[in-house]
Amino acid sequence: MSKEEKVPFETIVFAGVTFKVINRNEAHTIIGDLTDFNGQKIYNVFEDTWRFPDYEENPIFLLAEEDVEMDIFEMDFTTEEHEDIFILGFIFKGNLNVTKLISSFDTDNSPALIVLGETKTVNITLFGNVHYLGGGLKCDTIIGEYNHGELFVKGDVTSWLIYSDDMLMHFERFTDIQAIVSVNRPDIMICSNLSDADGNIITIENYFPSTHKLSDIVDDSFIEHSEYGTEILGNNYHEDVFNEGLSILDYDKKEKYMYTDFRSQFINMVEVLSQLEYVKHIGRISKKSGTNEYSFIPFTYEGKKYSQLSEEIGNGFNIKMRALWCHDDEEITLVLEYLDEDGETKYQWANNETAPGIEMFTVKCAALEAFEVLTAEPSEEDDDEDDDEETEYQEYDNSFSLEEYSVQFGNYALPEDLVKLYEFDQKYGSETYSECFGLLIYDDKTGIKTWSEEEEFYNSFIEFAGANGSGSSYAYWLIDKDLNNCPIVVFGDEGGIHVVAENTRKLIHLLTLDTEVSVDFDNAYFYKDEEYYEENENKEEFQQWVKKEFNLNAIETNEETDEIVNQAKAKYKKQLNDFLTKFDIEIGEDED
Repeated sequence: MSKEEKVPFETIVFAGVTFKVINRNEAHTIIGDLTDFNGQKIYNVFEDTWRFPDYEENPIFLLAEEDVEMDIFEMDFTTEEHEDIFILGFIFKGNLNVTKLISSFDTDNSPALIVLGETKTVNITLFGNVHYLGGGLKCDTIIGEYNHGELFVKGDVTSWLIYSDDMLMHFERFTDIQAIVSVNRPDIMICSNLSDADGNIITIENYFPSTHKLSDIVDDSFIEHSEYGTEILGNNYHEDVFNEGLSILDYDKKEKYMYTDFRSQFINMVEVLSQLEYVKHIGRISKKSGTNEYSFIPFTYEGKKYSQLSEEIGNGFNIKMRALWCHDDEEITLVLEYLDEDGETKYQWANNETAPGIEMFTVKCAALEAFEVLTAEPSEEDDDEDDDEETEYQEYDNSFSLEEYSVQFGNYALPEDLVKLYEFDQKYGSETYSECFGLLIYDDKTGIKTWSEEEEFYNSFIEFAGANGSGSSYAYWLIDKDLNNCPIVVFGDEGGIHVVAENTRKLIHLLTLDTEVSVDFDNAYFYKDEEYYEENENKEEFQQWVKKEFNLNAIETNEETDEIVNQAKAKYKKQLNDFLTKFDIEIGEDED
């Protein structure tokens, strides 16, 4: 601790209020034990940084021991009467009531604002230091700017708009908040009380996603666009509005900021996305924008049809927002989830679209943003990225887009597991990770028609991959409208049609043995002869990928593959044989 500083005088008048002048040591006794929401101390007035430098002459804190009322409070370092002082911070032991505006001095550096009582104002804009409001906050708009600032608010917070542009803001609880807007990444954090496994209440601090676009609640005249197209506040609001104690909000936009028409909007978004050609072919659509991923996925669950529109914020935030439409019940479900490092749900908020709570606003905002991203025309930058990907994939002979690959599936949606396998296959190359296996485009059903030219037969299968080095192929047997429920058969190049896997994931598991399937008239099986086995160059990457994506350990023995194949045969072999017999296709002898 440095030598105790002397104060140049006992009191000073700032913004019409008489403050007591105190030094660092006295300030430390008041604010040194203030903590954040994780129990860590916030202030060290002796740290000698840009926040509390000791190289300035006459460094002081100003202390108000009683409640204070002001008209405008801008936290300058000096006053006209005392230009030779350097104010490190303003400390209010009681309540602070400012009629028009509370403002920091400069985005790079400003005195700290520390209020132990309640703070009331119309607008408050902070930056340049760590600020602390310990008794709650009531205002119209809260603005935090630039990463040289940080804000902690304990107690109840009532505000129409909380807006952060690259400044961390921590809140204990939202009492009445209408809109939260973070520019780009989430910068606003809120505490939640949750029960642990033993029933104890624990407090968790989470990043909170934006609930609106800025234009949903702010008057358009104060909105500009960044070079990335993001809506940001312009520079005209401070002098024209805040200094006058007026609002930048447009209360006539109630329909937008209250999401009064969300139900009809969401139903329309589902209809539009469902009609996209890409969705019709692939069965889903997803796009990445920065660290965020946006998706539209139709699916069936417990016999009911759903469509899900979602946004996932990655890069360590691990926040997922999902809006689901049940076509059968005509109900909307909104889900805000926080995920662990493995992508599993740690905790979530879920309700319908009419439920109150700012948590549901985040999901509505995410759904609207996802729709915009998924329906946007590709930009030149997107085209360049696509060109880069195509260039990368040209290293391999088997390069094709997912759209091209999906054509052979007609109206069937590609299983999600197959889409994932496609992405791996294109990245590493066919026949580089499992012996002689690779996804292929089959322009017609020429191979299948050699078995039977009856339309019912050849339209009952979709070939999708090469199975071995002699020309056998894998195909879905279409016994269900959902390919996830369709078994996989192998068409032998020299005879034999056999079930090998119950679904896509089971086939992927079989591929981890890194040996091709053997097919004859009577049987299909996987056999690795260790004497002649040569490991594929990307086998290890593939096995690691399978473990990460599906939590499946790599198969090491022939017996393990037999078990998977036999399970499929037990479930589907008789049914397949009966189907083949209808078309006079000879069946091999059972070898169960």
